[in-house]
Amino acid sequence: MKLRNERGFTMIEILVATVIVGLVAAMVVPSFDSAIKKIYWRDTATDILSTLRSARSHAIAKQSQCGVVWDPSTNRFTVFVDKVNKPSFSFDLGDSILLVDSIEANSASFYTSFTGNTLFFFPNGRASQSGTIGGSSYSEGLYQSMSLSVLAATGRVTIDYLYN
Repeated sequence: MKLRNERGFTMIEILVATVIVGLVAAMVVPSFDSAIKKIYWRDTATDILSTLRSARSHAIAKQSQCGVVWDPSTNRFTVFVDKVNKPSFSFDLGDSILLVDSIEANSASFYTSFTGNTLFFFPNGRASQSGTIGGSSYSEGLYQSMSLSVLAATGRVTIDYLYN
């Protein structure tokens, strides 16, 4: 019987190629997971920033006192127009709710330095007080933190740092 010189791949060559592709894929998947968590954390900081800036913009546009109250137990911001008891700087029954925004962060903790976790913006754009909103998260070896600041004199809200 005469052997022919045939073209193609042997079964061993196909198996070796499959193992190599599998190993490369196994190394890439964890880095995708880490990248997704970093993007989510950056989006969380941007979401908080947008919520505060929209409250300030509403106060200026509508020429009314607008507040943001933070509930640390539920990680929820409530943006409202202060219609009841304005001098008290508090969220009262009868105030008009504009937006409720929650942050879905399973292993994260957030804090504010604002009195009563409440911040107000005035019609001239100024804020009731200067302070920070911060957060940190540690999950599967990935530590992340953020800090946003509000300047009372101008009402400007900025991201001070974002570590991920």
